[in-house]
Amino acid sequence: MKFKIFFIYTFLFALEPVFAADDALEMQEEIIIDKNFKYIIKPFPAPIQLGITIDDLPAAGPEVKFMSREEVSEKIIKALTDKKVPEVYGFVNGILLYQNELQTKILKDWKSKGFLLGNHTFSHFDLKKVSSQEFIQDIERNESILLDYVQTIPELKIFRFPYLMEGNTTEKRYDIRSYFSKRNYIIAQVTVDSEDWIYNDVFIRCKNGNFEKETNELIENYLVHIFHVLTYSDKLGHFIYGSNRKFSHILLLHYNPLNAVIMPQLIDKFKQNNVKLVSAKSAILDPIYQEDFPQPMKLGIPFFEQMRRARKLPFKEYPFPYLNNSWLNSVCK
Repeated sequence: MKFKIFFIYTFLFALEPVFAADDALEMQEEIIIDKNFKYIIKPFPAPIQLGITIDDLPAAGPEVKFMSREEVSEKIIKALTDKKVPEVYGFVNGILLYQNELQTKILKDWKSKGFLLGNHTFSHFDLKKVSSQEFIQDIERNESILLDYVQTIPELKIFRFPYLMEGNTTEKRYDIRSYFSKRNYIIAQVTVDSEDWIYNDVFIRCKNGNFEKETNELIENYLVHIFHVLTYSDKLGHFIYGSNRKFSHILLLHYNPLNAVIMPQLIDKFKQNNVKLVSAKSAILDPIYQEDFPQPMKLGIPFFEQMRRARKLPFKEYPFPYLNNSWLNSVCK
């Protein structure tokens, strides 16, 4: 059984870097970028609101020797609780609960602290790879599992698309949206994609190799990247909707060892730099995120970038948050 669980983890999460890398590539091709721009964390001139969401509960990424799954969960829950972050939304893949008492305990621990659970499909399906009917069946399979953990039915009917892939054809896109409309589901959009999967892979490599200096550099780079993405997204959102439109950003993280270590520091950085942490539920329910556009997606991308493309708007006001892939690929080797 341990081998079967390991295979599931390996199969699911080995796919993620491929799609995320493609997302970044397409955005870079379409946006004017200053590659020499160096972002420095500094307080935002006006307060920014941000809700935290975490995907792939009860566990994301490969198992590691230096931190158990339970420790990852305990550290993340403790940081969110100690720092009083309100109504964090976690998105669950039921396949990870397959005959696994530890993962069941993790979800119970999460709920015991008042955090919320939403649907992320049972199998972490990529809508680009399956039919609409297969995808809907997987949503419903996951729903039946979530019923054992949530407080209310509306709680589990907040849905996060795996890989942020909402439909590579118009037919698929509106098959799913029609289903959601009939079943009162709400899509949990993302405005700040941390791209933590790649940082987590490098973090594991650094920890396994006992590269202490490089590990600290990686963490600092990760923090800078998140703030750069947040700044870019805030400017893009106001560029599209106007400077007076208020909204709360939605941050995407994963339930992994990197975030278990970084969470207290990340939350402190937000508070020190004029970022107010708000209910992820209230952020998700903002009507701004219910807007839609009648076109398929080749790749999963954050919400404001979807809206920019739908309007065919060139955005040259602020440098795109590049990943330093050459450094990430070489560090701790």
